[in-house]
Amino acid sequence: MYNIDVLTAPTLGQLLRSAAAVEPDAEAFRYRDDVLSYRDWDLLADRVANGLRHLGVARGDVVALLLPATPLYLVAYLGAARLGAITTGINARFRRQEIGYILRHSGAKVLLAVDSWHQADFRGAIESVRPDLAQLKGVLWEEAETVIAGTTETVERLFPEPAEARDYDISPDDTAAIIFTSGTTGVPKGACYSHRNLIALAEIDTRRYADGVIPFRKHLAAGLSFAHIGTMARIAIQIGHCGLSIVHDTFDPAAVLEVIERERLTHLGGIPTQIIMLLEHRDRLRRDLTSLESILIGGAPSSPALIRRITETFGATISVRYSSTEVGIGTASLADDPPEILATTVGKPTPGVELRIVDEHNQPVDAEAVGEVVVRSPATMRGYWRAPEATAKVIDSEGWIHTGDLGSLDAAGYLTLKGRQSEMFIRGGYNVFPEEVENLLAKHPKVARAAVIGVPDDIFGEVGCAFIVPRDPADAPTLDEIRAFVGEELASFKRPDRIAVVSELPLTPMFKVDKRALRDWKP
Repeated sequence: MYNIDVLTAPTLGQLLRSAAAVEPDAEAFRYRDDVLSYRDWDLLADRVANGLRHLGVARGDVVALLLPATPLYLVAYLGAARLGAITTGINARFRRQEIGYILRHSGAKVLLAVDSWHQADFRGAIESVRPDLAQLKGVLWEEAETVIAGTTETVERLFPEPAEARDYDISPDDTAAIIFTSGTTGVPKGACYSHRNLIALAEIDTRRYADGVIPFRKHLAAGLSFAHIGTMARIAIQIGHCGLSIVHDTFDPAAVLEVIERERLTHLGGIPTQIIMLLEHRDRLRRDLTSLESILIGGAPSSPALIRRITETFGATISVRYSSTEVGIGTASLADDPPEILATTVGKPTPGVELRIVDEHNQPVDAEAVGEVVVRSPATMRGYWRAPEATAKVIDSEGWIHTGDLGSLDAAGYLTLKGRQSEMFIRGGYNVFPEEVENLLAKHPKVARAAVIGVPDDIFGEVGCAFIVPRDPADAPTLDEIRAFVGEELASFKRPDRIAVVSELPLTPMFKVDKRALRDWKP
């Protein structure tokens, strides 16, 4: 049953307090052998808030989390929110350059970090950039083994002061979260969400369901970073429902299929790449997946062929949704939408969300005409962190968020996406901006010039293809060399999956690389 009264709480911290009062013994998380109730979550958030206060963190200070997807991340997030601090997450797949930028730009005062994760040496990366982080006053390190062993024990070790249940002087309009993305120039920007925005997002989400009653209480959080919009901005939905998250810190298709069968899950959400991996895994045929009633697909475009394959294989209701880091909640398909609508659109705007298509003069266009998708609601970001000029380019004077996506609305109000104004592509649910990769490739000793574009891929939707002009044609870099070089500084999903060695790059009349010509290139 949806606890609609919980949503009267004005802040995230008070929302959790109300949920713990309504259903204290309800399970909030299961992670490996660790189980936390809402009472546990609330008490641990108090301990984090108290500990951060003793470290000098105050209302409006930024706390950064460099942690894998575990309950510790969400306990720390809600503890900081209760204190009035602002949380920014750092994807555990990021590397030194990306981590350093987020810490510098956010001005984080305290960092809570795992020392290593999946062969990544975060302690070494942080120490190498620490001289440039004047605002970073403290780092709380924890070993990976202890993070995954037990949340309560880890929090008590990090914050030895006993929990102090108290209400702090904060406002619903205070910023609660900075969620970093990248702009069309490849420079990461932090989308700011207030407590009011996040509570509004949860309230709007209830309108998807009859009488505000969610049809499922168990949710599988399988392997996507908690620093992403999907968790940072939508955590209020789980708390408001007093729902249970079964947490996996990595995406393992075999483990997901096993959990669906064991837990008799009725609902599954994921990006297209994850769903494809489940469809193609050898264990699928031997698992009983008949409990699945609904599958939510978001985070990246889905092909009509994929939608049809999912429907035929699982026999579940498919929901397709559209949102972005700047737009926490946007459109969704309806329960009775026919397959052709699911395969070609991303549904209709959710009640409470305004969406329209505009031309280059910011004027609405006719039905079926293609233009830029703009969105307005109480649940969109309030602006970019420390970037007023970038904010002014994205949020117009009437409060519309300009997404940079191209699309059209039909007469019935369904949104069809047509592409992106920028060159950004989505590999397996993660945004990749070519300029960031190109700037790094320019430093490779064997590379004279480089250009990167996204190309279609059956598994990941899109992957990066790097066009390389070598310094010495007789000693051109290999794909393995390029991937290893990029992987030293940037997340693994930004490494090119394909390479083309060329003698020159095509140029436009303005002497810029002609990426349209590259897309027409045939090996």
